[in-house]
Amino acid sequence: MAEGQRRTVARTLLSVIGLLLTAVALFYVGDTFVKGTSEAGGLSNLFSFDLALFSISVVLLGFHLAAAAWSWKLVCGVVGASISFREAFNVHFLAQVGKYIPGKVWGAVGKVGLSKKIGMSSLQTGHALVLESLFIISGCLLTAIPVVPMIAINLGFGSGVSILVVAAAACIIVLTAHPGAFSRLLGLISRISGKEIDLEEIGFTSVLRLLPVYLLVFLLQGVAFVYLARSFGLDLPMFPGAFLLPTAVGVGFLAIFSPGGLGVREVSLVWLIGVALPLAEPAQASLVSIAARLWITLGEALAFVVAISLWGGSSALKVLRDMKNRQVK
Repeated sequence: MAEGQRRTVARTLLSVIGLLLTAVALFYVGDTFVKGTSEAGGLSNLFSFDLALFSISVVLLGFHLAAAAWSWKLVCGVVGASISFREAFNVHFLAQVGKYIPGKVWGAVGKVGLSKKIGMSSLQTGHALVLESLFIISGCLLTAIPVVPMIAINLGFGSGVSILVVAAAACIIVLTAHPGAFSRLLGLISRISGKEIDLEEIGFTSVLRLLPVYLLVFLLQGVAFVYLARSFGLDLPMFPGAFLLPTAVGVGFLAIFSPGGLGVREVSLVWLIGVALPLAEPAQASLVSIAARLWITLGEALAFVVAISLWGGSSALKVLRDMKNRQVK
């Protein structure tokens, strides 16, 4: 079997496994919600909806999405590409559709193709997408650190173990920010996607300067989630509530078999809510988890529509179709 055929078979197998595991995870969340709703005597007894709190969550979600686009602009600047916020917004959200394809690389590959359209070189685009992946991992690890002691206690471990885990997470963050990690991640992306991506090493200091930006991106998401949860009647405290969704997002990002972390993120979030609020109804946690997925997806869909309009309507759709055809080949 030729190398290209082996890669195609491997990607197809990964997609099938990903869809099956995603279906199992979603069934678990849905089943928990249905059974819990029945035990509570109906949906009306399970939650109350507060429009004002929900509106606050939507506004904060908007800031999170804008910060995500801004982070892509800054990453591109680190690799030597000066692009506007509008261009960064367009590239970031037009490429978002790719993250729902199993394998975790199609959103990145989409960014490469779109960035080339605005004048970035192959070297710059390849470097920027690897940097972004490392920053997402590091940012999620940073926001997960405050909940590690809580998780350790829930699992029956002592404070000493939780301190060791926090120290290990801190070491991983530093290691992922090291230039040596870029080439390893690049090799993984190249093997999965079957596409060669160039990479040029940059300074360690330049990488560390962007870590606070990604921390801000995830904290905005986490705070917005707290207001979303409260709008559905889940009395989630700001601490550790603001760190729960970013932690679940990180777990979903690392689960390469799941498109967009679908299912994995929801199961992780239900469990984390149970750890933070042991007295919370499982069905209520499942409801909030499902609502969070729809909430984020609708926000990204709106940003996608805005990006299409800013790019030029039909011309943006043509670019996406061309990229899809090249990826299939």
